[in-house]
Amino acid sequence: MSLSQKAPVRVRFASVAVALMGLSAGAWADVVTTTKGETRKGTVIFQGGDAVEVVSEAGERVRIALTDLASLDLKGEDQQWRIGGTGVLTTNGSFLARAAVKMDGKVVTFAQQDETLLLTRQNTTALFFQPLRSRDAAALRFDRQGVFLRDGDFMEGRVVGLAEGRVTVESLLLGRKSFSVRTEAMAVVLRAPVTGVLEGWSLFLADGSRLRCREIVLAEGGVILPHSPYRDFRIGRDELSGIRKESAQPLMELFRARWLSLEPERPLAAAALGEKATPAEFAGALAGMSEERTRREAAMNEAKAEWIRAQQIATRLKAGAARGVGNVARMQAQVKEKSRRVEQDERMVQRAAEDIEKKLEAVKQAEQKIEETRKRRDAIPREDAAQRRNWEQQVRNAERLKQNAERIVNQARAIQRRHEGRVKATQRLVRTAEERVVQAKVQKEKDDAASRKAVEALGAAKASYDLATADLREVGEELRRLEFLIQQRKDAGKE
Repeated sequence: MSLSQKAPVRVRFASVAVALMGLSAGAWADVVTTTKGETRKGTVIFQGGDAVEVVSEAGERVRIALTDLASLDLKGEDQQWRIGGTGVLTTNGSFLARAAVKMDGKVVTFAQQDETLLLTRQNTTALFFQPLRSRDAAALRFDRQGVFLRDGDFMEGRVVGLAEGRVTVESLLLGRKSFSVRTEAMAVVLRAPVTGVLEGWSLFLADGSRLRCREIVLAEGGVILPHSPYRDFRIGRDELSGIRKESAQPLMELFRARWLSLEPERPLAAAALGEKATPAEFAGALAGMSEERTRREAAMNEAKAEWIRAQQIATRLKAGAARGVGNVARMQAQVKEKSRRVEQDERMVQRAAEDIEKKLEAVKQAEQKIEETRKRRDAIPREDAAQRRNWEQQVRNAERLKQNAERIVNQARAIQRRHEGRVKATQRLVRTAEERVVQAKVQKEKDDAASRKAVEALGAAKASYDLATADLREVGEELRRLEFLIQQRKDAGKE
């Protein structure tokens, strides 16, 4: 997969000379410069072998050998490459403008890993997670391992690794700590880059990458990088902005070169005006910088308002999430209480059933008593009327005892039915309460998700506010430098 297919990375470029002079370019033609200083314009065609072909507007074709090639400019952007965005810096001076998502003790992994690009940790100098500001570029050093933080601090220590959006560093003083690459960590430094003059090629890509290689191989429709860490990495012509044969530039100079320019849409920095700038150019740059400061101040105020609004939203949603926790706990307590009542009523039903069994035994004994009494009455001769009347009375008494026992059984059954009714009613309440608990848990999950999202938005808003503040401070510094330079020119003119 080619570099141009990866997620775009915002790299801070500026065309100093063109922007200052206010020039506008027409239709762009590729420019080829040879080692002898000759220049040819036209369309560059990569056909493989050891040469490129330049086709002029008139159709004339000229082949230029790779050994005679000094530079190719393919995009018409008169600009110096400078590090400014998310990416990885290798020990040979290459900068890959793509985000690293994982790093262990052996390799660095990108979001969309290319099979022909195996970047080992040993070949990696630094990982950049957020665009560098001028003050960051001035403070950055490569003589120690650790993490460079957004607030300007540097935690020195062994970089354990990068995973799930957090970088972990271990130091003897502070122990093991991890930092979010979105809101806390600006960069991770692993080792110093290779020093000394390294002859070779620099390839400038449209996505902001700058790749260094000792040798390049021309192929049909592009270029192949054969040496480590690329492993025959192929770059298509449409991905290239330019190619130059040059020695490696000092890395710290590449970082600090951003002091010479701001965003492409901003006025240029005072230091880029140069010695030959006219008073009119100075006046225009001063007016432009003043307007830019006004715009950046408005952007900072807007970012601050958004940050405050995000704080309010996060606070409200956190409170809602906390209420959700309380609601779930309260409803679970209600379910527990109603379940306890169900258990009590079920025990009452059981006791009522046991009581009914006892009372049914009393009815059975009354029936036996009636049967025995009747037999004894029937055994008395009819002539003994008094004795028979006595036993008939005992039969009636036994029948009344049975009726009383049956009435007591019916009363016990009624009590049992009442307890059973209460059990069913309480069970319905338990089911309703359990449904409410489920609904409360679902709502709690929604509230928690909304709270987490609000916290993330708050972090992003804070980062945006910090960046806008830094941008405003930077523009203010550039404006002061420009005013100082203008005053120097005025003082020099009076002498």
